[in-house]
Amino acid sequence: MINDGHLPEDTWQGRTGFVHRAVLEDFSDLSGHQVYACGAPIVVDSAKRDFGALAGLPAEEFFADAFTSEADKH
Repeated sequence: MINDGHLPEDTWQGRTGFVHRAVLEDFSDLSGHQVYACGAPIVVDSAKRDFGALAGLPAEEFFADAFTSEADKH
């Protein structure tokens, strides 16, 4: 996530939210790209789904390593 850990009083002016949403704002067509993603399963799964559905990324061009924490296992 972008801006993870900043508080409103920090006056953060940058983007917030999932990083892949910022990518989609900057790149509407990913059909000619490869994506390598890592992070929590929800981050990786969201990126794969949205990059394919919203930006035309071919499924075979998405590579990922989801990190599972102890909390995710329960």
